[in-house]
Amino acid sequence: MMVPMEATGPDHDAARSMRAYWDAKAQENAMYYIHSVLDYRDTDVEGFWASGAEALEHTLGPFDVSIGPSDRVLEIGCGIGRITRALAGRAEKVTGVDVSQEMVERGRHELADVANVELVVGNGVDLGQFPDGAFDVVYSFIVFQHIPDPAITCRYIRDIGRVLRPGGWTVFQVSDFPEIHRAEFHRAILRLGPRLQRLLHRRERGCLEPQWLGSALSRPELLGALADGGLALDATVGDGSQFCLVHAHKPEAETSS
Repeated sequence: MMVPMEATGPDHDAARSMRAYWDAKAQENAMYYIHSVLDYRDTDVEGFWASGAEALEHTLGPFDVSIGPSDRVLEIGCGIGRITRALAGRAEKVTGVDVSQEMVERGRHELADVANVELVVGNGVDLGQFPDGAFDVVYSFIVFQHIPDPAITCRYIRDIGRVLRPGGWTVFQVSDFPEIHRAEFHRAILRLGPRLQRLLHRRERGCLEPQWLGSALSRPELLGALADGGLALDATVGDGSQFCLVHAHKPEAETSS
């Protein structure tokens, strides 16, 4: 089993606070906090798992890419395995990594019947526990938007380039909507009243904590991180929204003639 390298300095504090927050949410109601359109009080378990396959289709479809039966896939922010299970149905092996020990332990229980999945605890700031070129595909959805410091998100993106093999590709989601990460945006919704909050699926659930509010990534930050990671941008969809999908690849190594 892979053991994460501990973050140091300010990164250690950031990782520790993220782990504590998501451990607590996993204990409280893991499925709801992973897929918060669910009813907090009456979680639709079948709907939760079905939504993983739907999310995978929705995020890969715009780029006309597919995961093949020989692919080794890394999923960043796997939670308890909502999308991991769907990935495993397509890939040779899926490694899921998450900052939360509690999420990973619950995921191992939920996916105990899936032989080609390994879930590991990450250090919360990068992919340092994984070797260079270890994966054919790296995937992430609704994860980076919850990281309070965009510099950490950029570090993950740079590391995606390192752990991908030449010719490998990635699809991940970032937020390109800074306003939604401001506490006042959420306070305004909370002032709308309980009935409208229910219609919007918004409740008091720690949504004003930095680990939920997260941060957006500017286009220059995204492009800089991709370039630093040796990744070539193929396309984005959802620009200017909370759900900006990014598709990039690691170019094949040039051969001398």
